[in-house]
Amino acid sequence: MSGILNYLWRNGLLQNMELKTIDGEPLQIVDPGNNAEKEHLFKEAKVKIGDKVWCGDVILQSKAQGEDAPTTGSTILHVILNKSVSTIQPGSRAGLLEIVCPQELIDEFSAAERHSTTFPCAEAISKLPSIQYHNYLSRLLTERIEEKQKIVERIYLQCDKKWDDTLFKVAIRSFGFGIQSSVFDEWAAILNTQALGKHHDNLTQIEAILFGQAGLLDEESIPYYYRENAIKSSYYNELKREYQFLSNKFGLKSIDHKMWGYSNSTPHLRIARLASLYHLDRLTISGISAAHTLTDIYKLFSHPLNGYWQNHTNFGGTETSGNGCMRQKQVDVIIINSVVPMLYIYGKHRKEEKLCEMAEDLLHQIDPEENSIIKKWREQGVKAECAADTQALLQLSRSYCRVNNCTNCPFAYHYIKNRISNR
Repeated sequence: MSGILNYLWRNGLLQNMELKTIDGEPLQIVDPGNNAEKEHLFKEAKVKIGDKVWCGDVILQSKAQGEDAPTTGSTILHVILNKSVSTIQPGSRAGLLEIVCPQELIDEFSAAERHSTTFPCAEAISKLPSIQYHNYLSRLLTERIEEKQKIVERIYLQCDKKWDDTLFKVAIRSFGFGIQSSVFDEWAAILNTQALGKHHDNLTQIEAILFGQAGLLDEESIPYYYRENAIKSSYYNELKREYQFLSNKFGLKSIDHKMWGYSNSTPHLRIARLASLYHLDRLTISGISAAHTLTDIYKLFSHPLNGYWQNHTNFGGTETSGNGCMRQKQVDVIIINSVVPMLYIYGKHRKEEKLCEMAEDLLHQIDPEENSIIKKWREQGVKAECAADTQALLQLSRSYCRVNNCTNCPFAYHYIKNRISNR
């Protein structure tokens, strides 16, 4: 059974075409029917052949030429693909409709269903009129934001419906920048925001809680070539003492430091930045919802590190040049993955549509993202003008192309509709 024939019938791509049976009678699809049982069988369908309306089963058939099409006692129509059958069972009163489809399209569709390592519709997408292209992207962008909304909702409930705590935990995951997102997520899940809130005015205690619950105050977490210097460091020892006290006070738990791995991408500076942002009230729902422009959002994150982390990247590490503000590309990632979904869901909860619009507007102002998936789309002629476009293309890739979900893809629908013909 060819998946494309099922796709054409189920999605109504044949309903507005001038159809005729192989006997030359005009045919109109009134209702394609229900495809719940078998891929080739549509029950309770309704078609008009000539001047008569028929209700019953429609059979889709695409076997080798010369084989009889299957039938049921209530079959009203056989639909065949490219002369895939030449006869129907003797005595059948069912009509016979032939759909002509380019073999190249059939092969592409079949390959996409089996395995998708490329984007078979990329060329067609690149040639779409701009209005239609961006209309589809807008639908995909809404899907992606709503998927992130579900994650935020889960965290919101875990945080006892406290918006600032939710925002902080959502932001934590975005600081993983993709590579370490899962570890940041694990860490955020056990982070005690009640303890943080009670010591909000003390940066050292905030750092002690964050580094401690991240498992990074464990001496074994420090590379052996830095360990001796770290143990001698007054700052490191102060954090350890504070964490021991706060751990006993609040019953704090920590994740296993081994989860961070031993790559060069150590999380220490990012955790220090999170501590600073929390201490300075830069990550509050009132703060981001009061921002009027993207520049205002950038300002919330434009704070250089001070103290120990101004010139260190690890406990006991060699002193480095000053660690200034985050790069704009890094801030963009955080805005895309935490600020935007938080504004959107906050607006939904408060029934303030302007916050939802603000969330989407921020994506239209941010430069397009750079990653392997977006690079692949670009190489195949599909351009992205802003982060809203790249988020939509990521949604297209991950929820449709990568999982072979062509049958539900808006782009595939347009692509196939424009390439089929009927004789």
